[in-house]
Amino acid sequence: MDQPTPAKPWWRSRAVIGALVVVLAQVASAAGITLDSAALTDALVELISLVGAGVAIWGRVRARVPLRLR
Repeated sequence: MDQPTPAKPWWRSRAVIGALVVVLAQVASAAGITLDSAALTDALVELISLVGAGVAIWGRVRARVPLRLR
């Protein structure tokens, strides 16, 4: 018989995080907070750059085999 999948904390759920982002966006919109297209594009490019750098660092820290230059 299959073992049940262990439960994970709510903050590790992509569905919950996605729902929270939507709720925050709706609250910001209702509060009158708006971004123009250029500002939104700039913010997304900066966020993507930050995430890319974070993934690179995380990958190197978690690596099990050292790098060799040759």
